[in-house]
Amino acid sequence: MNLKRNQQRKGFTLIELMITVAVISILASIAAPSFLEILENRKLKGAGDNLFADMIFAKTEAIKRNEVIRVSATGTGATWCYGLSVINACDCTTANSCQIDGIEKVVSNTDYPNIEVVESSTLDGSSISFTPLRGTANALHLKFSSSTGRQLGVAVSTFGRVRVCSDNGSWGNTSCL
Repeated sequence: MNLKRNQQRKGFTLIELMITVAVISILASIAAPSFLEILENRKLKGAGDNLFADMIFAKTEAIKRNEVIRVSATGTGATWCYGLSVINACDCTTANSCQIDGIEKVVSNTDYPNIEVVESSTLDGSSISFTPLRGTANALHLKFSSSTGRQLGVAVSTFGRVRVCSDNGSWGNTSCL
């Protein structure tokens, strides 16, 4: 009889477990919307940074190869893509059309779901050309938008300067205006 009194109960009661699950569920439902917004903002930043990196790559390849490198783009809204190629423009909607050294260089809306192109000076079937002469280019402005309404742009000047910008100067970028 003395043994039973000295034994300690181990584990949780059903009520304690139910209260813990209820508290965790409430906290998760409060945090979920802000978490989804963070994910959308990261996709938007990723799309902008990827285009920025590809533009820098195209510029440096043009100088290195002493050949024109083109970034061909098409589409607006939720359906868009761009691809890189040497000398001639390519069709980013056709497989293996946009290649550099046999490697396909295409980025599309499937890589960044829910990211749209809302404004563009070149996404109309045309291309931007980086020349071997100091990497100069025809001007480009392209703006991405997330489902949360945030926007991020990439701009290329005629001097070949590539920059990431945002309408309100957020993320430490300059204003697109």
